[in-house]
This record gives sequence, structure tokens and C-alpha cells, in this order.
Amino acid sequence: MKKFFLLMLSVFAFCAADAQVTTSGMNGTVTDADGQPLAGATVIAVHTPSGTQYGAVSDKNGGYNLQGLRTGGPYTVTFSFVGCQSVEFPGLMLSLGQTLKRDAFLKDSQQLEAVVITADGKNSSMNVNRAGAVTSISNEQIELMPTVNRSMNDIMRLTPQASSTTSGLAIGGGNYRQSYVTVDGAAFNNMFGIGGNLPAGGSPISLDALEQVSVSITPFDVRQSGFTGGAINAVTKSGTNDLKVSAYLYSKSDQLQGDKYDGGKLSLSEMRNNTLGFSVGAPIVRNKLFVFANFEREWNTTPGNSRLARTSESQDFGKALQYNRPTTAKLDEMSQFLIDNYGYNPGAYQNYSVKTPGYKLMARVDWNINRNHALNVRFSRTQNKYSSAPSSSISPLNAGKVYDKDVYGRTSVYAMYFGNSRYYQEQNFTSVAAELNSRFMDSRLTNTLRYTYSHQYEPRSYDGGIFPTVDILKPAENGASALYASFGLDPFTEGNLREVSTHILTDEIGYTLGKHRLVAGLQFEHNLTTNGYLQGGAGYYVYESWDDFKNDKAPLAFRIAHGNNDDLSQAFPQFSHMQYSVYLQDEINVSERFKATVGVRFEVPVYPSISGNENKDFTEIFADHGGYKTSDMPKARLSVAPRVGFNWDMTGERKYILRGGTGVFNGRLPFVWLVSVAGNSNTIQNGLTLYRNEKGDNMPKFHTNVKDMLEDVYKGTYKGHDLAANTQPTILDKNLKMPSTWKSSLALDLKLPGDVNLNIEGIYNKDFNSVTVTKLGMVEKEGGIRLPGEPEARTYWESGNIRNKDGETVNPYLINNTDDVDGYYASVSAQVSKTWGFGLSLTAAYTYSSAKNVIDGIGDQVTSAFSTNTFNKNGSNVPELGYASYVSPHRILLNVGYRLAHKSGASNFGLYYEAFRQGYIGSYSYSRYSYTMYVQSGKYQNPVTNDRGAVNLIYIPTREELDGMPFTSDENREEYWKFIRNDDYLSKHTGEYSKRGGAVMPWQHMLNFRFSQDFYVNVKGRRNTISLGLDVNNIANMLNRDWGNVKRISTTNILKYENGAYTFNKPTWSKYAGTISTWSAMFSIRYTFN
Repeated sequence: MKKFFLLMLSVFAFCAADAQVTTSGMNGTVTDADGQPLAGATVIAVHTPSGTQYGAVSDKNGGYNLQGLRTGGPYTVTFSFVGCQSVEFPGLMLSLGQTLKRDAFLKDSQQLEAVVITADGKNSSMNVNRAGAVTSISNEQIELMPTVNRSMNDIMRLTPQASSTTSGLAIGGGNYRQSYVTVDGAAFNNMFGIGGNLPAGGSPISLDALEQVSVSITPFDVRQSGFTGGAINAVTKSGTNDLKVSAYLYSKSDQLQGDKYDGGKLSLSEMRNNTLGFSVGAPIVRNKLFVFANFEREWNTTPGNSRLARTSESQDFGKALQYNRPTTAKLDEMSQFLIDNYGYNPGAYQNYSVKTPGYKLMARVDWNINRNHALNVRFSRTQNKYSSAPSSSISPLNAGKVYDKDVYGRTSVYAMYFGNSRYYQEQNFTSVAAELNSRFMDSRLTNTLRYTYSHQYEPRSYDGGIFPTVDILKPAENGASALYASFGLDPFTEGNLREVSTHILTDEIGYTLGKHRLVAGLQFEHNLTTNGYLQGGAGYYVYESWDDFKNDKAPLAFRIAHGNNDDLSQAFPQFSHMQYSVYLQDEINVSERFKATVGVRFEVPVYPSISGNENKDFTEIFADHGGYKTSDMPKARLSVAPRVGFNWDMTGERKYILRGGTGVFNGRLPFVWLVSVAGNSNTIQNGLTLYRNEKGDNMPKFHTNVKDMLEDVYKGTYKGHDLAANTQPTILDKNLKMPSTWKSSLALDLKLPGDVNLNIEGIYNKDFNSVTVTKLGMVEKEGGIRLPGEPEARTYWESGNIRNKDGETVNPYLINNTDDVDGYYASVSAQVSKTWGFGLSLTAAYTYSSAKNVIDGIGDQVTSAFSTNTFNKNGSNVPELGYASYVSPHRILLNVGYRLAHKSGASNFGLYYEAFRQGYIGSYSYSRYSYTMYVQSGKYQNPVTNDRGAVNLIYIPTREELDGMPFTSDENREEYWKFIRNDDYLSKHTGEYSKRGGAVMPWQHMLNFRFSQDFYVNVKGRRNTISLGLDVNNIANMLNRDWGNVKRISTTNILKYENGAYTFNKPTWSKYAGTISTWSAMFSIRYTFN
């Protein structure tokens, strides 16, 4: 099989261009006055703005099929035949990825002029070529959609099956990572996997550069893959025969941010964000060569540390007082000492702001080489960054060897950090797309050749130059050790890098043969992921006091990280991933009213050989525990994805359409999980940690240069060598398969009286090859553990006591597939839409959804994937089904657009309303939540099952069972019972173990508004336009502080077990004290030259 794919690769140029859709299509039938098919009729479709022509000749059945057409329009389509009167359809609009059906009836010629027929050419829900669930978003909708953030996520919310999360949109049952995003066919996902669903901070390309967006939940087109949620495809704008230039300014500030909500007022810091941009579209050669370019420059100013140092030792400090423990005199002394003795300015410690400029650039050239060949090339680059306070973590230092008691970190009220300890997270994204569309044999034969490149490059940067991390301690009033001041770099910044390069090459051929449209494609994709992460890469010192540092005394602790090689240079873990794909599809016009699509997709993911990543110590100690190795890679396995779809126009009048289909879709894993196989193997990098209580005064001196630190500790003797096994490496199961789902949908599209479109759609996904993370090196205790009042024992995990050569316990994380536990997604949507001739359009939808999964998979790291939201009865190490926390069971959306045009200008209104179930736990939003419990062990809250994962789901007792359970007091037991009776979820499930995500968050209501006023200006006979705009998110809160608030639950970890007794911790609900609960606005001004 592998040889077969290599042979195919040598014959065709191809790529794994998952979810790539970049063009539109048009088909139909040409008949005479008697309804008989006309063979040899000429069909000419002209893209009016650019003069681009597409031609076809009808076959013996009168059918024609135009593919590879530019998205949008308007188009003028002319049908002609010798001896017949020509028919012309002007004003047709094409939606991305959709094929518009346009039939023509040609009468005998009695006059010379063509008959012009005015018809709605928009691809509405009454589409006889569509099978699955698709939301098409036009340029007009993008312009009217309220969006203060100017992100693609705001536009994609028009999808009925979408749910908003903190990290981005979750679509079609997948989490925010499980959809695949392309722009002009190029990957626009956050491929690395840390952060939101889109790269470059959620805004990888300007909205002003986008022509259309399409969101597909069940596209039964085999050209689309790489997702288990949704496929999001967008295309950029192109130049036309008319010169069009626009310049604009968007502006936001803290003055345009609400600060009042029900029950409180936010303390807003100074913030300014201004974006200046322009777009230009023009012909280089009319009807032949066009250019479009967009550029934006962003200026962003945010506050630094909002806390203040005390002016004297006698001044009070604390969170409510805005003052921290350090004094201005002491911090000024530290700053001056560092400047005088080391030439290092640590930066300001208060009353400073941070500037983070950025830009977006997009340029596109379209070349109509001739009537049968068209080439487009697009380049885009986005560069921005955000500023972050230094981490409060002291990892990998052992707190017990440095601090007496609790740790009060760099960002606590006991300490102040200097400004140059902050870091910038760079967010750079570059993309190239080139596509050649060719037509032969009167458009019966088509070919698409496409190459794309995407580069996600996210290093960290900093001000002030490199300087080691230095923590200065000073005991708190209660005697506990606490940080007092911190300067130098954040301990995890030096050498920090997230990078993914993606190359995609595609060749696809299509052929129209009678009633069949045959499509075949070969595809290849290559991804290279690079990750840099050092804990103390610039050096890390901890001193007991400022005087100890100033007098060059031995530090309490020292840490340096470096490469495990002879020259000690940093080694960057890398992971290479390739995928080969072949697909075949037949689009069959079974009859004038029934169309079927049948296809199959073959995919082979190929993983690299990383024999150099083998940690020999790990191999030795796990030889008798499954035989795992840190160099294990999954096998190259062929996956087969069959799909079938249909569309049935029941009456032939496009009033009642039944459509649907079923098929397999293969997804992805976050590359940050995969690259951790190399990063956590303890083969290519090392680190040294020293403590004064172990080394005495034989500690390294303070050095500002990493080279001097390494010379001090190693004396030039370090050589790359076999290291001890990491205590928590990442292992890939050799039989690992990418997650997959079987999607099915059935929909009914109705044209109601009054030209109202009604769409009712049901979707069901059945997951298989579900991916989970389990912890090795743990053994089940016989008999488990049974808590008082519970009907059965839970699994109890104990350490397998597997130790590396340094004597440390080793518990690897294994990424593998579940055996027989797989989730599902089910939804039913009803949507109505209508467009009125006077400029008003309306869409309203309701969606009911239910989804269960094995894990939410929302962690940025494998460790967090194991322990985040993996609440189970028997612990995180035992895969169990639970409700997906990111799928809202109910969602209502309303989108209204209105344009009122008059001679001197136009008024544009956009209104978006959304109601869904969502609330906050901590600083993260969820649609569902879980009731959990823990075992108190000292100051730690441990899971009952002792697997070091998430805490466990509670058992919900009956009244009788509760009376037999030991509580710390009878009053506490009665309070718990009262809570059970009054809780919607618990009261219905007494006598059962609670389910992960069993409880549903409250309703959240969001109303966003956009208004813009266009003023027409006559310049030398041409109409130019000045537009003033205002976007407001959560405008209801602007009207009333009690409206638009988001609710937050104080805790869901409601039951503690300690010393043989339970204690109930009653959760409370409050309004979330964040800007999500208040309104925000953005002003804009635009000048358009025509």
C-alpha cells in the first residue's frame, strides 16, 4: 500500500489540503420551448466586476456544469443556441463551496434581442445541490455583523450549531480545536494548539480582506477533511476592473468600555487601541490581470502592573488597598544598584504602560491567463504581540527546599516585580496560497492545482536585554517565606518558542460525463512543529534577602537549563507529521429533482522515526511494564472515509427539498501534545538545580551571562550523556489513530408563503477512535475504596513504584485510543430567513444539542488534558463518558441587517442576539459543570481515587442514605440535603453518581449592535463615500447595568472528605466581575474612493 501511494505521488502533484474549498460552481439544464433538452447550447457566465468569462456547451441531455468559478459576483449568465432566442440572467451571486442551479428555456428566435430574466441568484437554503449543513456568510453579512473584536469568530457565530467558549468557537460537536479553518485553501488553524482556535491571537487576517466565509458541519464532499467539528473555509477579496480604494480607522479605549454590572463596578485601567488601514483593488490589465491589497497598522497601549508600592513601611497594604508590601525606597534602591553594578535597567515597577504594535498585510493577484486558465496568488502576514506579567510559578524548584511554609509569588500583594520581567508573546502568522484553475473540452474537464504554505511563529521577547531571573525573599508577618521583589527575565521566557510550518500541495481533476460529475484528487501535507521551553534558560537565582544579593552571598537556590550536548546550546524539540490522501467522488444527477453524491477518501498519516529520542533509562525500567519507549511512534495506517449525500427537490419547484447524508470524517490532535514526546523525553535538554541547604556555601556565584554560569557549575567538563528518565514523559501508543466521527444529517428546506425560507435540520455524530490520556506507572488497589454511604467501591490507584536511576518515581502520560467508550453529538435546528426588497434581512434559529465525550481535550499540555475537566467516578485514569462542557444544550440566535439608502447616503443597521447556556468557573466559561468531591490531605485537595488527576464526581445520596453518612455536623448534613432538593440536576438523580457536565449553566443573553452612516461625496463625477460607524457588544448592559451579565459559580467542588467525615461547601452564584459582563464599543471612520 505504501508503494502504491509513492507511485501515485510520482505521477501527480498533490496534498492533504484538509477542508479546502476556494471556488463556486453553477450547473443546470438547457431545454427548448417543448421542454426537450438542447445539446450544444452555449453557456457563458461573466463575472461582471472583473470581466472574467467561463464557458460551457450543454451535452446531449442539455446539461452543463461550470466549476472553479470566482466566489461572489454579480454574474451575468447567457444561454444561446442557433435558431433560438438567447436568455440572459443578470445579478447572480455565488456562495463559497456551493453550486448554483440555473436552468434555461430557449424559445424559437423571433427577435434579435436576448430576453433578460431578473431572478434571485443568491444561494439561499433552497439549494438543490446541497446535501449537508452549511452556513454561507456573504460580504454584505460580514459588513453588517457587529464585531468589536474584528475576529473571524464573531462572524462564524452565525452558525446555528456553534457554541462560544473562552478559547473560541466550538462547532458541530467538536471542541474549539476540532474544526479546520482555511483561507484560500491555506490552513488558518492554531496548529500548535496553545491558546484559541485561531492563530495570531484570534485575528490572523483582516475582516476587510475577506470576501466570504462558509461553515460546514456535515459536508459530504470528500474534498473536505481534517475535522470532527466543522470545516470553515474563507476566500479573500480580488481586484476588479474598477479602481476602488478605502482608508479606515477603528478606535477602542477604556472610555468605550462599560464598568458597571449588577452588584459591582469594575476598576478599569487605561487602554487604547487604534487600527489604521487601507484596501485597494484595481486592474493591472482590464479583464485580464487584477490586484487587491489590504494593510492595517495597529497601536495598542495597555497598563503594566496596576499595583503600587508603599511610600513607607508603616503604610497598610493588601488587595483591597491597591498597595503591595514593598516600599518605593527599597525598589528604587534595587533599581539603582542594578544599573550601577551590572548596567542593567530592570524597568519601572509602577505607573507605566506597555505598547504592543502590530500589523496585518494581505496582497492578492488574479490573472486570467486565457478563457480556460486562471491563476491567483495570495500572500498574507500578521504580526502582533501581547504583554504578560511574569509567571508566579517557581517550577522546577522544590518549594520545600527553599521556603519555610506557603509561597507568596511574584504577583501577590507581598511582592513587586519590575517592568522588564514582563514578556511579550509574539503572535506571527504568514500564509501563501497559489491556485491554478483550468478548463478543457468546453468545461467538461477541469483541473485545480493548489499550493499553500502556513507558518505560525510565536517566540517570546522582552525589554531590557537578557538578565537572569532573581527572586528576593523577605518573611511575611505570619513568618511564612514570601517573595519581596523580582527582577530579570521571567524564568520561562528565554528560549521559549512555538512554531509550526505547514506545506500543502493539491491536484484535483473533475470530469462531467452525462449525468455524472466525477472528481478525483491526490493530496499531500507536511507539518513541522518546533517547541522551545527552558525552565531557567537565562539562569535563576533565589536569595534569602536583598542584602544577601547585594553582598554577593550564596543564593538559597540556583537553576540553569541547557541543551544535553557538548556545547550546552539549546536544543529545540521537533515533530514532523505527513499525510497522504486520495479521494474519489461521483456527483450524480439521478433526475431533474434528485441528486446524489457518493465518494470515498483514503488517508495515511505518516509519523517520523525518532530513534534518537529514546531515553535508555526509560526503556530499561519500562521493559517489564508494557515495553513502552520515548521513541515510540504510531504506525502508518490507512483510514477509509466513505460518504454519501443526496438532495431531493420533491415537487421540482424548489419549495420542498429533502436532503441529507452520512459519512466518516477524520480529525487531528493538537501538535503541542505530539511535540511533547520529544520535549519531555529527557534526551536533548537538561537542567541543573542546586540548593544551599544541600551544597552549603558551595553555590555558584552570581553571573549575568549564561556562559559564565555554566562554566561556574560545570568547569568545562559537561558532555552530552544518557539522562535519567523524565518523571512525566509523553508516550504515543504505537496503535494510536487520529480521532474520527461518523456524521449523519437529514434536513427539510421549505419555501413558505411570503418568500420565507424554513430549514429544519438534524445532525448525529458517533465518535470512534476517541483519544484519551492515561497515566502509566499506577496500579489498581484490590477492592478499591468505598466511602461511607456510597453503594459501591471506586477504583483506587497506587504508585507502581517505578523509579529512574536518580531514584525518582516515573509516571508517563500515554496518548492512546479508548477501547469501547466513544462519545456522540446530536442536534436539531430550526431556522427561518427572509430578505425584503427594501433592504431588510432577518435570520432566526433555535438549536437543541446534546453531546458526550471521553475527555474535553481542552488542555494546552498533555498534563492538563489528563486532569482538566476529566471528572469521573473512578478517576481520570478510567475513561468514562460525560457531557461535553463546551456544547450548550439550547441556543437561540437572531441576526438582522437593514440598509436604508437615499440620494445623499445610506444608513446601515446590524443587530445580533444570542441566548445560550453559559457561565464561569474561575476565569473560564462552560456550558455545563460537574459536582465533585475531594479528600483533604494537609493543605492539598486530592482525588478520592488517588490517581493525581482531576477530583471525582460525587455520589448523590437519597435521604435515607444521607442519614447514615458521617458529617462534621448535623447542621451541615441538613444544609447539604436542602441544596440537593433545590438543585435542578441533583434533585432528579438521587441514588446515582453524578455525571460529568450533568448540571447546566444558566442562560446568558448577548445583544450586539452595529450602526454606520454613509455620506456620498461627488468627486469628479464619481461617488465617493464617507462612513461613520459604531459597534457595541452587549448593548443591553449599556441600557441597564443589570442586563447582559454573565453568572459565575463560586465552586463546584462541593464535598470534602477528611478524617472519616464529610463537609458540604455550599456554592454561591454571583455576577462575573469581568468585561464580558459589561458593554464595549468601537468607533470607525472610512473613506471609500471609486
